[in-house]
Amino acid sequence: MCIPHGAMGSKSNGFVKEKKPPKHLQRVSQDEFEEGDPDFIDERTSEYKPKKKLSFLDKLIKDL
Repeated sequence: MCIPHGAMGSKSNGFVKEKKPPKHLQRVSQDEFEEGDPDFIDERTSEYKPKKKLSFLDKLIKDL
């Protein structure tokens, strides 16, 4: 005789699934998007200065 798949019932193994936080980001208001966060504190220690890219000849002369 065949036993139906759902006839036995499930056996608990004690596993408890933890609740995960939602993965989506909360949308900010249009005003805050355009004007920026009023509570933002700039914690940079120095101003960003991009490095000057040297040409091949400048690099060659610099190494001499």
